[in-house]
Amino acid sequence: MNSGLFEHIEVFMAIAQARSLTGASIATGIGQATISRQLAALEEHLGCTLFQRSTRAISLTERGEAFLHHAKRLIDAMAEAQAAVQESANRLKGRLRVACANGFAKKLLVPMLPEWQSLHPDVNIELILADHLSQIIEERVDVAFRIGTLPESGLFARPVGSFKHIVVASTEYLKKHGLPNKPGDLARHQCILYSGFEHPEQWKFTGPDGEHHVRVASRLQSSTFDGVCDAVQNGLGVAATPDFFWRSELADGRVTRLLREYEMSRRTIHAVTAARPTAGGKTAAFIAFVEYRLPDRLAMSAPVDRQ
Repeated sequence: MNSGLFEHIEVFMAIAQARSLTGASIATGIGQATISRQLAALEEHLGCTLFQRSTRAISLTERGEAFLHHAKRLIDAMAEAQAAVQESANRLKGRLRVACANGFAKKLLVPMLPEWQSLHPDVNIELILADHLSQIIEERVDVAFRIGTLPESGLFARPVGSFKHIVVASTEYLKKHGLPNKPGDLARHQCILYSGFEHPEQWKFTGPDGEHHVRVASRLQSSTFDGVCDAVQNGLGVAATPDFFWRSELADGRVTRLLREYEMSRRTIHAVTAARPTAGGKTAAFIAFVEYRLPDRLAMSAPVDRQ
């Protein structure tokens, strides 16, 4: 990439964050006239308008919003590339406190750690395992990996992957209670709920006949997905859980996937930090490593979708 174009993108990011040319000028130390010229050059290069301007305000256009998403990833990727070539001079070291759910750690994160440790032998990782969103500042957490919609906060969140939920039950349970053939059939089943969701009893499906919103009945909830999965395997009911929990159990027939023609919405995995990680630091490097390796782990852990 031509260095001038990269500088223009950095200016675009500063304007988008400050929501004003003046604020971007203050943040970057670049004169406002130069800021305006660089923005104009970027819009000319892209062939579109990135901001709507008025005498009082500046806001992103629809194309500007789309470009912002990719520009953030480009800036982060450049920072990680620079960190990688400078690693020998600035070797990562020290303790890294990582918070995540136990199931995420067991199925996805821990299997990636041998490679990370071989790359960064001087970084010591401390895992803090809990399904709830840790008090990142109070507990001095460097990064927390969290699933789904995040509450409004001043924290910095970066999406690093996504997965889908599937509906499952044990073979033992289905022998006694039968198979649900459509989402509405779940009303006559006992469902096991994950209490970490805002409305755990409301399940939404999209199928060949459109959308289905089902309010399920339950006599058992768990504050962790591990607890939900243990309950499923003990024949206590039907559950909607991340697909990466079940590869071996589905393969050996202990658990059956239900309602294959009906999809639940995908959920995003975020890396959450108290502030934007410093480029070249161990937190930024770890997040970039997880984002790079996570798709492979999700693919390896997800069940083969077969009848």
